[in-house]
Amino acid sequence: MKKRWTAFFLAFLLGLGLTACGKTPGPDTNTDAPPSAADSSEDTRQQTSTPFSADYWTAVRHESYDAMNDCMKTSAMPTEAWWADLYLNEDGTAQFRDVLGSYYNTSLLDGNWWLGADSTLRLTGTMNTGEPLTLDGRIESTDSLAIETPYGDTFYFAPAERPGPGGEMGIADLYGTWRMTHYEEDGREYRPGEEHIASMLCFDRLWSDLLEGYVMRADWYHAAGLDTDTPQYRSEKHLLAEQIEEPLMPGLSNETWSVRLTDEETGAAFFAALTNRNSLLVRMPYEKNGGEGVRTVTYMRSSGFLPPTLENAMTGEPEKSLIFFWRDPPAEVTEPLSVIPMNALEPNGQNKLLLVGRWYETDIQFSVGTPVLNDDGTQQSWISEKVVYEGKIKINEPLFFSLTIPEDTARSSWKTGSCPTSATVIGMAAYPITSPPAMSFWSWLRPENLCAPAPCRPSALRWQSPA
Repeated sequence: MKKRWTAFFLAFLLGLGLTACGKTPGPDTNTDAPPSAADSSEDTRQQTSTPFSADYWTAVRHESYDAMNDCMKTSAMPTEAWWADLYLNEDGTAQFRDVLGSYYNTSLLDGNWWLGADSTLRLTGTMNTGEPLTLDGRIESTDSLAIETPYGDTFYFAPAERPGPGGEMGIADLYGTWRMTHYEEDGREYRPGEEHIASMLCFDRLWSDLLEGYVMRADWYHAAGLDTDTPQYRSEKHLLAEQIEEPLMPGLSNETWSVRLTDEETGAAFFAALTNRNSLLVRMPYEKNGGEGVRTVTYMRSSGFLPPTLENAMTGEPEKSLIFFWRDPPAEVTEPLSVIPMNALEPNGQNKLLLVGRWYETDIQFSVGTPVLNDDGTQQSWISEKVVYEGKIKINEPLFFSLTIPEDTARSSWKTGSCPTSATVIGMAAYPITSPPAMSFWSWLRPENLCAPAPCRPSALRWQSPA
């Protein structure tokens, strides 16, 4: 594994070594604007009579301005780590991809293209992030064209053999969150809700010290027995995602490639394939009557790990709040997060508390103890008697906790210093990992706050930056 990645990195360095400063080759760029999409009555005819025959192109050269040396820098393409390609389909649709390693530098997906006067070229569409994008270029000859990016650099393309079905997608399209919608086993289809299970896959770019760059990794979450008091949870973290040039299985729309997800410690792996940019098939082994079986699981792209209801509730929070919390959140919040196990602060706790990391990766601690009050009834400090939970919460990471706070615990009784003996008094401490101990911020989870309407908004659970 290390040898393969080392070779990958050396090839990347080789590609970068092929750069030099010099005069930009090629004719001067014509600045006449091509027609807009609104002027499309002649577009189809123009496109079918284009001054080139290819519908697929790969980048052979990249140019950018080097401000430090006041010259143009030229890089040969492709390299092992960096490539770009361009689809100009006969029906007027287009796609542009600039890929470094396993992620997009720039992309224009689900786009359209037009030819203007003097062989000018325009592409419009959306990036993989959903934001609109327009690219301008020019036809230099029957076998050469150029595309300028919004960053002021230019890619030069040459015709190439068009990839097979599925080749218009790649490992960079995996980035984001995927939720299981159904699975097939022994020729029968199952729905996760009916089977009381849930599963999620989350792909992200993580730094590799070996490559001194980013690689694609996946976190897999699975929950079963959600209709019982003792659900079973499984997870696999930081699985290495590698694109392999073979299909997942016969009969798929993606005939070109698939992805291997590997646990680098155990060597265990399972395989996946995109059937389109919003649908992912995963082949997963499982035990069956003392032997092994394989189930095919379908995941669909999700807008994010956190459900929209929760995202909306967090919108009005302070930008630099370390923790967001919600007592007994509704089903539209909890059900999409059912793959997250409950941390039981108390046996048979009746209430559910959701915490979400916000600004810093944060140390959190729950403890049973006693408050020390000021003369006016406000809390001065906290005397911890027993730590019942201690851990970290990452940015945008949700954590569920279970505890019991009697609903009849009145706000007024706490302020007078008389807390009912039946109440479990739990304090919570939190501080940003990046802050030294002298700059730590401590607040406490008090009964009156837990009894407040959800989502809770008392200042007692706001951790702000030193500023």
